[in-house]
Amino acid sequence: MRTLAFTLTCSLCLAAAGPHPAAKAPEHFTKNQGTATLLNGFTQGWGLPGPLVEVSPGTFAGLALLSGQSGRAFTLTSQGVLTSIYTFPGSAQLYSSIIQAVNGRLYGSQFNPNVNFSLNLAGSIQTYPQVLPDPPRMAVQTVTGEIYGTVSDFAGLANNSFVAMTLSGVTTVLHAFTTQEGIPYGYPILASDGNFYGISGIGNQYQSTSSQVYRATPQGAVSILATYPDGRPNYAPGSFPETLLQANNGKLYGVASLGGSNRAGAIFELSLSGTYKVLHEYNDRAVGVPTFLMQASDGNLYGATAGPGVASLFKITLDGQFQTYYVMNNPNIGTCTCWLTQGSDGLLYGTTQNGGPSGAGTAWTWNLGLPAPLPALKGSAPSSGAAGTKVTLYGYNLLGATAVSFNGTPATTLSNISANYVSATVPPGATTGPITVTTPNGSSTSTGVFTVE
Repeated sequence: MRTLAFTLTCSLCLAAAGPHPAAKAPEHFTKNQGTATLLNGFTQGWGLPGPLVEVSPGTFAGLALLSGQSGRAFTLTSQGVLTSIYTFPGSAQLYSSIIQAVNGRLYGSQFNPNVNFSLNLAGSIQTYPQVLPDPPRMAVQTVTGEIYGTVSDFAGLANNSFVAMTLSGVTTVLHAFTTQEGIPYGYPILASDGNFYGISGIGNQYQSTSSQVYRATPQGAVSILATYPDGRPNYAPGSFPETLLQANNGKLYGVASLGGSNRAGAIFELSLSGTYKVLHEYNDRAVGVPTFLMQASDGNLYGATAGPGVASLFKITLDGQFQTYYVMNNPNIGTCTCWLTQGSDGLLYGTTQNGGPSGAGTAWTWNLGLPAPLPALKGSAPSSGAAGTKVTLYGYNLLGATAVSFNGTPATTLSNISANYVSATVPPGATTGPITVTTPNGSSTSTGVFTVE
């Protein structure tokens, strides 16, 4: 059985994990923090919503999945207006996540047929047949145009791979995972050292004996950075949407859904040199197991747990201070499996794949009074050029860019591609120096310089 959408196998992996105690109040919980507000309850004909990607200020895109049936690509506004932009034909089976690339198109993966695809926001689709029996989950897009991802072959165990794909859909296998390197599941991330990091499991689709974090270079050299000391027995790899992230302190953070000394879940910290540290362990699975983690604009980590007990949302500081912030007991909001993303307005936007008004999942906001995320400009490609050169700026929280300047000289032509990319043209009279990008939330100046030729 292939793990096509995380929600389809969650119940299987929990059943395999053994008996569970009765549900009880979550750990470190006093009362709900913040306000959760329903944006839209997905109906049965829509399918179950996956993670959201903000494509312009206040507008998000995502995929809705139907097991064994067609799915949809959609947009959703911060006011709750839901619009279908593409309906996949026949029995297309989709991975739940999409990414927005430097060309502005949304990229994702599907089975039946085995292709990657890209969509523009008007619903025009292009498909790209793949070189392996399973399509790669495309996870990270670089400014140079390559999209990197992994193939997780839970059935045959022979095609687990780290791959790169061009924007036109040409896929290259950069590395074939060995048995010792495991099955790469989840989505790899690109870290500040220029390497990719992800989670892999040792075992097969029915049982994982241990899990680990791997490092992959852009050329495809793979090494194991750390192995979870507690292992993960009786666990189907990939059944949970486990996340790995790099926080603003440079360290990696993630969840081990059935890790920890109690096999009830753990949240860990990992340095790029391989030092592993458990920040928090859960006592038992009655309060759910951790499945998702993100960093918000206040510098803290927020995440979600999924059943079999009380699904909840939590906060944990980078030094390990943990608190359950919200119990998913509101019938209008639904219950986890959940994903969160912070919007450019500071609100956390979430999706659930269970419950809600029609029982088919929901999209909602969670207002914790967090500050709007500030732009962070990391660099440009190219890093030099004459007046008239088109430059792509890359970084974080760049949506709604209103101005770009080259060493203080304003660019008269700019285009906001996505949250990570802005295109601008070097203006006449510009001189060598840093680049500054301005959004409604603030300005950010590059640490490096752009050389005007």
